Amino acid sequence: MWNNIKLAWRNLWRNKRRTLITTASIVFSVLFASFMRAVQEGSYDSMIDNMVKFYSGYLQVQDTAYWDEKTLENTIAYDSTLAGKISNMKDVRLVTPRLESFALSAYEENSKPVFVMGIDPEKEDGIIKLSEKVKKGSFISSNDKGALIAEGLSKFLKIGAGDTLVMISQGYHGVSAAGKFAVRGIFKHPNPEFNNNMVYLSLKTAQDFYSAYGRYTSEVIMVNDHYEVDHVKRAIQEILPPDKTVMTWDEMYPELLSMIEGDRAGGIIMLWILYLVIGFGIFGTVMMMVNERKREFGVINAVGMRKSRINVMLFAEIVMLGMLGAVLGLVLTAPIIGYFYANPMPMPAEMAEAMEAYGVEPYMFVSIRPMIYINQALTIFILSSVIAGIMMITVARLDMVKALRG
Repeated sequence: MWNNIKLAWRNLWRNKRRTLITTASIVFSVLFASFMRAVQEGSYDSMIDNMVKFYSGYLQVQDTAYWDEKTLENTIAYDSTLAGKISNMKDVRLVTPRLESFALSAYEENSKPVFVMGIDPEKEDGIIKLSEKVKKGSFISSNDKGALIAEGLSKFLKIGAGDTLVMISQGYHGVSAAGKFAVRGIFKHPNPEFNNNMVYLSLKTAQDFYSAYGRYTSEVIMVNDHYEVDHVKRAIQEILPPDKTVMTWDEMYPELLSMIEGDRAGGIIMLWILYLVIGFGIFGTVMMMVNERKREFGVINAVGMRKSRINVMLFAEIVMLGMLGAVLGLVLTAPIIGYFYANPMPMPAEMAEAMEAYGVEPYMFVSIRPMIYINQALTIFILSSVIAGIMMITVARLDMVKALRG
C-alpha cells in the first residue's frame, strides 16, 4: 500500500503544471466556500444573539399554560432548589427570574398602555447591558421602589427622571393593582416597540404591585451560544416538575428560525453549484491524465501489474490531488478567518445607521465553528472519490492489448 501511495505521489508531479493548476482551482474553491459559509453562519449567530439578548434569552422555564395564555394566573412559584440546579448545569451562564404583565400608565393628562417587566436588575444587566442604555437619571437596584422607563414612552407622557409615574392594572387572582413610582431613569431600548411602551421595575416591586408574591412568569436562561441550547434543554427537562416546561429561542421565535433555514438552504445551493463546477474541472483534468497514460497502463499491465493495482494507484492519485487542494485551501483560510473574527468587517454607513437604530452591532461577523471548514474538506474528498471511481471503471474496461499498441 505504501508503495502505491509513493508511486501515486510521483505520478502527480510528472506533469507539474497540470497538477498545480488543478490544485489552485481547488484551493480557491475551498477558500471561497469556507469564507462564504463562515460569514453566513456568523451573521446567523449574531442575529440570534441579538434577538435573545433583547428579550427572550436562549431558554425560558414557564408554566405549561403560560406561552399560550400570558396571564398572571399562569405564573410559577419560586423554587430555589430548581433554580440552583439549573444554574449549576454545564454551559449555563446565567439564570434570572422575570415577572411580566401590562398596565395603564399615566402622568398628568397623558396616559398609555405599557409593558411592565419585573427584573433582577443586576442579572438582567448581564443580558441586555441595560445600565449602559440609560440616557437620563440612574439605573435601578434590587431594592428600588422606583421605575425605569423607555425613552419613547417618556416623550409620549412628557415625563422625566424624578417625576412620578402612576400605573393601574389587574393583579394576581384578579385583584386591583395601582401604584405610584418615582422615575429613576430613562433608557433607550434597542427594540423600537419596547422603546415606546416598556417599564422596568425591580422584581420585588413588581410582585408587590401585582400582588404576585414569590411568583414569576418565567425564568430566563442564558448559555454561551445557541449551539448549546438543545443539550441544556434536555438536562432541564429531566428535573422539571409536570406543571413546568422549558422553551428554547427557536420555539419562541419560529419565524426567525424559518428565515435562517431558508437563507441557509440558498447558501448551500450556491456552494453545490460552485463544487459542481470544480468537480467538472477535476474530472476533465483526470480524464486527460487517464487518456494520456493508456499506453503506460498497457505496458505496466504487460510486465505483471494487475488491473486492480493500477486502479488502486489511480484512486490514490486522484484523491491525493483533491485533498492536497483541500488542505492547502484550509491552511490559507485559517489566518483570513482568524483575522476577520478578531476584526469584524464594518458595514456600509447607511446600513450601519439602520442596524445601530435597532441596537445591532454594525459589523459583519464570521463563525469559527470547526465543522464549517471540515465539511469543505469532506466535500472535496467525496467529489474526488466519485471521480476516482468513474476513472477506475474506465481503466477496468480498458483493452490492454489495444492500449499497448496505441
